Amino acid sequence: MEQLSRMLRSYLMRFVFRALVLLTVLYTYLTNRSALDYTKNTRLLHSINLLWLIFILSFAAQLSPKSRVSRGCLKQFPAYFDKIEAAVDDLRVRTRLSRLDLGATRVALAWTVLNLGIAVCYHRGLIGVPTMVLIATFYYLSDVICIIFYCPFQKLFMKNKCCVTCRIFAWGTIMIATPFLFIPHFYSWSLVALALVCTVLWEYTYYRHPERFLEETNAFLACENCTDRLCVIKKHQSRGSDHA
Repeated sequence: MEQLSRMLRSYLMRFVFRALVLLTVLYTYLTNRSALDYTKNTRLLHSINLLWLIFILSFAAQLSPKSRVSRGCLKQFPAYFDKIEAAVDDLRVRTRLSRLDLGATRVALAWTVLNLGIAVCYHRGLIGVPTMVLIATFYYLSDVICIIFYCPFQKLFMKNKCCVTCRIFAWGTIMIATPFLFIPHFYSWSLVALALVCTVLWEYTYYRHPERFLEETNAFLACENCTDRLCVIKKHQSRGSDHA
């Protein structure tokens, strides 16, 4: 395996941190589940408020072009648009955009179906707020797993070659916040509101400036210009499966 880039090492550290967060929430869930129910406990809970802060800071990082995040997220900002001067095949670009939109639609439908099932379980009382918090924290870890190790959305729906070219990179915020959509509380909806800001700004930028999201039009996304190398582990796994 080739040498790990600084960005990949950074995301591996995030993976470890988020895994520890999930393990902490899971331990609390198993030993003192009521501590995770912020809707019934009127006093401030240090652990649950710390989790809120962790989510908020993670979402806010998506909004700044100075954040140390992947090119997959930074490509929305004008400073990271490196226009390709060579002639571009307009038909190829339109076809590529259509495929990206189709993949994004499929992801949205699959995610909606999955989480509607969870919402039904919650509203029928089969699961409570602590379980929804646990699910959101699992999504929080899964977001990094998709970037570093394996992404079912990439493989099954989007078919993009890597996270740098991912059409839905910033959707991770609203995906993490999805379980909170169904819980009417400031704690929940403040997270949902910020996640929606991240996602709406991303989609608005994509609508106004799709050229920033394609390697056919933005040299910043080309493999030869990429320093992130977040694909190293995925590529290694792919080669290993080919030889199996």
